[in-house]
Amino acid sequence: MSGNYFDAVVLGARIGPLVCAGLLAKRGFRVLVVAGDEAPASYSVGDFQLPREPFTFLGAQTPIARRVFAELGLQQSFRRRARTIDPPFGIAMPGHRFDVPADHGALEREIEREFPNVKRPIADFFRHIEEENASLDSFFGRDLPWAAHGFMERRELARAAAHLPFDKAGEGPDPLEDLPTNHPFRLAALIPVHSASHLDCHPASALMRSRLFASWRRSPVIFEGGWAGLRGLLIDKIRAYGGEVREREKTSRVITTRSTAKGVLLSNSDEPVGAGFVISGRPLSRTLRLFEDRRSFEHIFETHGEPRARFYRYTLNVVLPREAVPSGLARDTFYLRSCDNELWGDNLLRIQRTEVGSDAHRALVVEALLPRRGVEEVTGYLDGAREHIISSLEDLMPFMREACVLVDSPHDGRPPSGPDGEDLEVEEPWARGPRSMRAIHGYPVPGTLGIAGLPQKTPVRRFLVCSEQVLPGLGEEGELLTAWSAARIVTRADKRKERMRRGLWTKAEL
Repeated sequence: MSGNYFDAVVLGARIGPLVCAGLLAKRGFRVLVVAGDEAPASYSVGDFQLPREPFTFLGAQTPIARRVFAELGLQQSFRRRARTIDPPFGIAMPGHRFDVPADHGALEREIEREFPNVKRPIADFFRHIEEENASLDSFFGRDLPWAAHGFMERRELARAAAHLPFDKAGEGPDPLEDLPTNHPFRLAALIPVHSASHLDCHPASALMRSRLFASWRRSPVIFEGGWAGLRGLLIDKIRAYGGEVREREKTSRVITTRSTAKGVLLSNSDEPVGAGFVISGRPLSRTLRLFEDRRSFEHIFETHGEPRARFYRYTLNVVLPREAVPSGLARDTFYLRSCDNELWGDNLLRIQRTEVGSDAHRALVVEALLPRRGVEEVTGYLDGAREHIISSLEDLMPFMREACVLVDSPHDGRPPSGPDGEDLEVEEPWARGPRSMRAIHGYPVPGTLGIAGLPQKTPVRRFLVCSEQVLPGLGEEGELLTAWSAARIVTRADKRKERMRRGLWTKAEL
């Protein structure tokens, strides 16, 4: 092993690993972030800057976000660059088109206008969600071992969850029990959950449905520059606290000795780097490639099951003249084409309005969940995804096709299309194609409270998982909780320094 040594080497550059690295750097640990395997958050086609996926920061108003921002000293920077959205989202479905505003009075008027015959049970649904999430705020605001490992941690988490209105599997009463089983609002209450979750929602636990619907309802945040802007802010903060971030470096192997992680081998320089902890923010399927002997992880598969990709997040960017974008379209709109079909593919679209670097144009960033079987097993499935989504969009916005300036997806391997259908050149073609799609996984063994996936501690000592697969049922909030939990494990393992840090930041609030 070389003399280059870090207290923690963090692999990945999503929210979870970056927040974990920032917390550890703030607490005085020497941290290295290896981010080279992540595709850029945006890309250029001509004069347009396009995102790889829609981004609304749903976790910004949660207790764990306040705690993290307070410790990292991000309150003022975040306030300057973020703004809340009102209405948080809108829904368009057969026979109904309505917004879900943050203001209670405006919400009541929307319900009265769109669902006058069932306004009482729908109003009761929103009150029920608020009451449940007041309890969940208290629960998720505690400093607990969220990815509980071992008897003592599981008992601590179970005792804290005893007051929740959910059972051990996260199930609870149906807040829409007074509505008919085929009422369209039942689908409207489920649609936002599919977009926010990192866990397959077929089915979703009651806790998961309540928490993710509330994350959309409680004033989500637009961050300046989108995910690329937030990513840059976190990287700057890691460096400000003495951490090192190598954005183009990759990892070829995790170095282990007697089932203990000792460091990593970097790809570009072939340099071995020693580490007290190795923390992976990558999906388990990619993480396993870093180990020469994967038998150590068989215990995880035996007890938790191996995560299986169920869907892929497919993005289609449609650039239009500014005046061609409907003024009444909410910043985030969920469009359900048919109430009788499944909630995926071109039948359910998330449509986000965003800037593209030109005052005269706007982009509709459209996300669809494509089933794994279609993507991986059906020949030509991705080749036709653009046309199917455009056709679905035209049902919502007629004459849109005639106004298109640019149509492109970074995920289907096809070149961008100009206004006359001609193929355009794109930068960084290596970062395009099906491999750049993020997967939504299912887990054979249901996790704690219906929201957990993989354990954070692994059979390889001092190797931790800090990816969206640990608490996938909570979306971005789960990533923040996972990051806090990983930093908690590393901090408590260092007895010499932990005494100095204990309780110093946990009570700080925005």
